[in-house]
Formats: sequence, C-alpha cells, structure tokens
Amino acid sequence: MKTFKGFLAADIQRTFLNPNEFADNCTIDGEEVKASLESLTDNKHPLAYAEGVSLVADTLFVDVLELGYMPDQGQRMVINGNEYSVIRVASDKGMLAIYLEANAG
Repeated sequence: MKTFKGFLAADIQRTFLNPNEFADNCTIDGEEVKASLESLTDNKHPLAYAEGVSLVADTLFVDVLELGYMPDQGQRMVINGNEYSVIRVASDKGMLAIYLEANAG
C-alpha cells in the first residue's frame, strides 16, 4: 500500500515536473533539466531597484536529484541564458524552490 508521501513524490514527477503539464526543459549552468521557472515580476515592469536599474525576481522549482546539487545563497546561476543570483533555497520532499534575482536595465 502506497503512502501519502509516495503519492506526493509520484505526483511531483508525473505532474509538476512533466513538460506537458507545468515544467519546461530549462538549461541551468549548461545542463538541461526539467524545471519550472516562475517570474514574480512582469518583464515590462520589473521592480524598481536603483536609478536606471531594475530588479527581476523569479523562482525556480526543480528536483534536487535532477539538478544534482543544493545551490548556496549568493551563488550565481545561468538559467536559459540569463544570469541570476540565488537569494535563498527552500527544500521540501526533494523539490527545491530557488529564489532568484537579476538586475535588468
């Protein structure tokens, strides 16, 4: 008999990290992985940061096993050709939520 945790782990792979459902094939530091990159800002209206500079805030959801490592705060990551700084990382049931920022403009 499967447990709730077992069903949850299967759902993460079958639904959340399924490219036909939520995920996309993302290039992260030169490696292609299934992940979901969610933008917290509208590209046309990034967050005001400093005069002439805007801040883009995104969150990357990825399986820690597929990514292959746990990112560190302050680390630089290149995702789909855009360079980000890792603000913080949360982990739950093998899924990582990597909170990212990038300067724009």
